[in-house]
Amino acid sequence: MLNKLIKLNNIKNILIISDTHQRLYNELHNEIKKQISNADLVIHCGDITSENVIKGIKKNANQSIIVHGNSDPKEIRESLPNKKTFQINDITFGVIHPYWGGPPPIDYELILNHFKNIKPQYILFGHTHDSHLEVYKGVTFINPGQGYSEFIIPASYCLIKINKNELSIKITKILN
Repeated sequence: MLNKLIKLNNIKNILIISDTHQRLYNELHNEIKKQISNADLVIHCGDITSENVIKGIKKNANQSIIVHGNSDPKEIRESLPNKKTFQINDITFGVIHPYWGGPPPIDYELILNHFKNIKPQYILFGHTHDSHLEVYKGVTFINPGQGYSEFIIPASYCLIKINKNELSIKITKILN
């Protein structure tokens, strides 16, 4: 699918989630569902694994951008892009699920190569199930972590608040 830059307006709160790996939207953590309803824009960085979850996000979110991941079935991979770029004010974002990346350390250079034509200031990505925020070559990489709790690993999400061209970024681990 062709990756065009989408320009969005009136976005002040962005929710970023990834790697939800649930069969049903209702199986998502209640805190994540609450954040989906409250955000101006919901970004899912892949590994949704279910059409039901996609439909639930689209139904409950004000706006959404969703890319597919390596664990998504063929139908989802064929219906969703593998990456997306968008702009809010003068800030450019890229969204991708770098399934070739394996566990940390992340190959940021390889991810950047997927955004050669449109150079984002922020890249939102999943796959590793490990939440983190890191700057590499002037680009801020944000991984919200996994969107479900498993054993001792909590679910997590990221909220970005935008005030003109100023961003505040917070990754939250859901401890219950």
